[in-house]
Amino acid sequence: MAIERAGVRAGHRTAHQVAGHFRVVSIATTISRVTGFGRDLLNSWIFGAGLVSDSYFAALRIPNLLRDLFAEGAFSPAFVPVLSKTIKGGKPGEAWELISQVFTTLLLAVGVTVGLGILAAPLLVHVVAPGFSGDPAKYALTVSLTRLLFPVLLFVSMAALWMGTLNSYNRFAVPAFAPVAMNLTLILTGLYLYFWPSLRSSQDETSKIYLWTLATTVGFAFQWLIQVPATKGLGGRFRLAWTPTHPGIKEILTLLAPAVISLSVTQVDFLLNQIFASFLQNGSITCLNYGNRLMQLPYGVFGVSIATVVLPLMSRQWAEGDRQGFNQTLGQSLEAAAFIMIPATVGLCILSLPICRLAFQHGHFGEEATRLVSEATCLYALGLFAHSGIKITAQAFYPLQKPQWPFWAAVVSMISTAFLNLSALLFLKDPHLKFLALPLATTVGVFSTFLFLCYGLIRQGVKFDFPAVFQEGGKILLATLAMAGATKAFLLGLRTWNPPGDRVWEVFLPIGAGAATYFLCAKALGCQSYEWIRAQRTQGKK
Repeated sequence: MAIERAGVRAGHRTAHQVAGHFRVVSIATTISRVTGFGRDLLNSWIFGAGLVSDSYFAALRIPNLLRDLFAEGAFSPAFVPVLSKTIKGGKPGEAWELISQVFTTLLLAVGVTVGLGILAAPLLVHVVAPGFSGDPAKYALTVSLTRLLFPVLLFVSMAALWMGTLNSYNRFAVPAFAPVAMNLTLILTGLYLYFWPSLRSSQDETSKIYLWTLATTVGFAFQWLIQVPATKGLGGRFRLAWTPTHPGIKEILTLLAPAVISLSVTQVDFLLNQIFASFLQNGSITCLNYGNRLMQLPYGVFGVSIATVVLPLMSRQWAEGDRQGFNQTLGQSLEAAAFIMIPATVGLCILSLPICRLAFQHGHFGEEATRLVSEATCLYALGLFAHSGIKITAQAFYPLQKPQWPFWAAVVSMISTAFLNLSALLFLKDPHLKFLALPLATTVGVFSTFLFLCYGLIRQGVKFDFPAVFQEGGKILLATLAMAGATKAFLLGLRTWNPPGDRVWEVFLPIGAGAATYFLCAKALGCQSYEWIRAQRTQGKK
C-alpha cells in the first residue's frame, strides 16, 4: 500500500509539474501551427501544384532535413540534458560558459556547412530530387532556390540553441511562439503576392517564387532573433568563446552523433518520399508536402509539445536518481499522446477531403490536386501516434546516456521505408497507386521504429505499467468510436441539408461535434489522460 501511495503521489507531482507547461506550449504551438497552415494556404493559392511549387518544396527539403539532423531534431535532446545537469549544479556562470562555447562552435560549424551547401547545390538537388534531372528548367530553378534557402540552416541552429537554453530554465512559451515570426513574414509576403493587382494578374511565377523563397529565409532569421531577449533574465552572461574547453561539449557531441540520425526519422522518411515522388508527375511532391503538413498540425501542437515539456523533467529525474518518477513521466506522456493522437487520426481520415477542399481548392489549386492531398493526409495520419511516440521515447534514451537504441531504430526505419518506396516505384504500374504507396511506407516505418524504441527502453530497465496502459487504451478507443460516429453523422447530415457556405460547415461543425463527444465520453469513462492534461500546475517545485 505504501508503494502504491508513493506511486500515486509521484503521478500527481508529474501531472502538476508538466501539465501547466504543456498547456502553455500547446497554446503557443497552436498559434504557430495555425499561422503555418495559413502560410501554406497562401502558397497553394498562389503557386498551385506544379513545376514551381515542386521546385520550392524540393529546395526547402534540403535545409529542413539538415535542420532536423543538426539543429532542432538532434541538438535539443543532446544539449538539454547536459545543460540541465549543469544548471542543477547551482553555478550560473558555468552554465553560461557552456552556452557560450556551444554558440561559438555552432556558429563556426554551421557557417562552414552553409557555405559548402551553397557551392554544392547542383549536386544536392541531384541527390534529393533525381527525377528533376530530366527537366532542365525544373532542375535549374530548384538549384537557385536551394542556394537562397541554405542560410536557413544557420538561423534554425541558433534558434535551437536558444530554445534549448530557455527550456532548460523552464521557459517554454517564447520558443514555442518563435515560429510565428517566420510564419507572419511569409503570410505578409503571400498577401502581397496574392492581392497586389499587378502581381496577381502577372503570369511570371518564377519571380514570385524567388520573392517567396527570400521571405522564407528572412522569416527563419526572425524565428531565432525573437528568442534572444528572453534569455537576458536568466542570470548569466553570454560571450563569444572560441575555445571549446567545457567538459559538457564532449558530452553533447557524444549524444549528438547518434541523435543526428535517430531523432530525424520523420524528415528522412519524408525525404525518401520526395526522392521517389520526383519521378512521378508534376505536383506529386507538392501534394505529398501538403498532406504531411496537415498530419503535422496535431503532431506539432500536441505530440511535440508533450515531448518538449517532459524532456527537461525526465533529465532532472534521472540525474536525481528518481527512477520511479522517470517511469511515471514517460508512461503518462505516452498515454497523453495516445489520448490526443488516436482521435486526431480518425478525425483526419473522416474529414480529410472536406478540410482539403476548404483549405486548398482556390486559385491555381485544382480538384485533382485536392483529392491527392486528401489521400496523402489519411495515409500519413495513420502514423500520428507512432510519430509522437518516437519523439517522446527517443528522447528518453538521452538522459540514460544510451543513444545507440534510437540510432539503430532510425536506421531500421530508413531502410524499410526506402525498400517499400523503391518496391512501389518498380512493381506498381498505376501512377496513382505509386503515389499512395509513398505515405503508406512512411507510416509502416514509423510504427516499426516506435515498437523498437519501446522494446529498447524495457531492455534498459524502464518499467511500463502495461495493465494500466491497456485499460487507458481501451477507454480512449471507446471514446474515439463515439467521436467517429458523431463526426460522420454530422457530416452526412450536412451533405443532405446542403446549407450555404457548406465547405465551412462540413469542416467545423463535425469537428466541434466530434470533439465534444470525445471529451464528454473520456470524462465519463474516467480517462486518466484527460485529468493529466487538465491538472493544475503547482507554483512550488519547477
